[in-house]
Amino acid sequence: MKYKVILADDEEEALFGIQRNLDWEGYGFEVVGTFGNGRDVMEFLETQEADIVITDIRMPFMDGIELAKNIYDSYPQTKVIIISGYGDFQYAKEAMSYRVMDYILKPVNAREMGEALQKVYETLEQEIRERQNIEFLKKQYLENLPVIRENFLNRLVEGDIKKRNLHEELKNCGIRAAEASFWMIALIQVDKIDQQPKEDGMDMQYASVYVRSLILDRLGERCRYDVFYSRMGECILFGMKDAQEVGKILSRLNSIAGESKKAAGICLAMGVGKRKMSLFEIKASFEEAQEALMYRKMTKDSEVICMEDIEISNEELVLFDETSRDLLFSVIKFGDAKDIRSVLFDMRTKLEGQNMSMNACQAWLISVWNAILLFEKQYSHLWDAKGSEGTFDGLKFLGQYENTEAFFQWMEERCLLLGAYFTKERSSKNQNIIEVAQKYIEKEFKNPEISLEMTAEYIGLTPAYFSRLFKKETGETFIKYLTRIRLEEAIRMLDETEEKIYAIAEKTGYLDVGYFSHVFKKKYGISPIQRRRQNR
Repeated sequence: MKYKVILADDEEEALFGIQRNLDWEGYGFEVVGTFGNGRDVMEFLETQEADIVITDIRMPFMDGIELAKNIYDSYPQTKVIIISGYGDFQYAKEAMSYRVMDYILKPVNAREMGEALQKVYETLEQEIRERQNIEFLKKQYLENLPVIRENFLNRLVEGDIKKRNLHEELKNCGIRAAEASFWMIALIQVDKIDQQPKEDGMDMQYASVYVRSLILDRLGERCRYDVFYSRMGECILFGMKDAQEVGKILSRLNSIAGESKKAAGICLAMGVGKRKMSLFEIKASFEEAQEALMYRKMTKDSEVICMEDIEISNEELVLFDETSRDLLFSVIKFGDAKDIRSVLFDMRTKLEGQNMSMNACQAWLISVWNAILLFEKQYSHLWDAKGSEGTFDGLKFLGQYENTEAFFQWMEERCLLLGAYFTKERSSKNQNIIEVAQKYIEKEFKNPEISLEMTAEYIGLTPAYFSRLFKKETGETFIKYLTRIRLEEAIRMLDETEEKIYAIAEKTGYLDVGYFSHVFKKKYGISPIQRRRQNR
């Protein structure tokens, strides 16, 4: 790979001499920018990356030492090489505290610069090797093991595990249910929360935490299991040595459901898939657990529904599969009305091509309704505070729709409404953040210390994310926006007051009147004094 280089020197002849006389590609580098002062380098680094900056010490507006310090503070991964005259040697020693890689005395020759570049190249390569070091990866693996384990279990129930990798992944993830002869899946959802007389009643977020804690506490070490969160709800993989353990597991699940309702007013829906002889069949048990949940309206609150106890016709039951569900909810959250209608049209076309019986069709429609209801509950914070328009009585609706045409009409209206909420929420959130930032800049632009990092810290975002968001929402980088605000005020003062040029520079955030004039002329093509004369 080629590493990116920036050159900085206020002497154009020296700058382009270095650029022309070195075989950059041969050393593994490419020059991506040349600048005459340090401030322009920092402005470039705000939007683009560089691996190495080669800079002269003596430059206007921001010298090489100050540039090295700013790079050390803001972009510590970027290496710096200092070029200095003989008389600057002692001065250059200060740069060592900013981890400058090397310094080269003028006049610069190709051999010395080549040796310095080779040194930096080897350092960059070594850093890459260190990041790939096996011990480092092991440490990272252990730190991320809970996430890896959760991801593995989700892939397992989705059937996304290869046979040759199964034993190794089970061992690496520490799956407790691995050592067994039979396996099955239990899927748990919060069906409803009874109204609490207390002001601090349970909400959905705390309910999920409570249910997970209750499961871990009541199952304890009494059986082999692994609990994880899937997109369908809380999921438990049970491992059994013999079939007799199924009864004990169902008994404990019923106990958990009963205690949850009695102690916290949380009514749980629990679906249990059939036993499987292999972990590669566990996807079927997971789908059966989802299917079992579709019968919850036919049972009492918080009653465990086991597919072993349900007789089903020979017709294969087609439910709202996870792929279709993810696609629909993704387009609701991130797409527009046209995208939503397109996805719904494809869903309807696919359903009509199934040639299902009325019962099977109703089961599919109920599964869609159930998925949308859970989705709305998950994001209810977006519209609960905005009035009742964002909620609906699902059970009342299910009793009213007469055919699939009516159902899909409702579904389209519902999905478009949800999509509008997400669009409004995204736009409002980003706009509010940028408005706060703009007001802060308009208030503080006279402060010469104001920076991207300072503004990002003020509004509570990382500098990198704030920089991208600011550019996206305003069409300008932070530096360009700040410069425009400062120069607009400078124009006003030049036209309307008798203030000296140096005073105007100070009052618009520029301590160096020379740099103020440089920026002004770069923007408008004339100097401040020419602007004043021209206006008069």
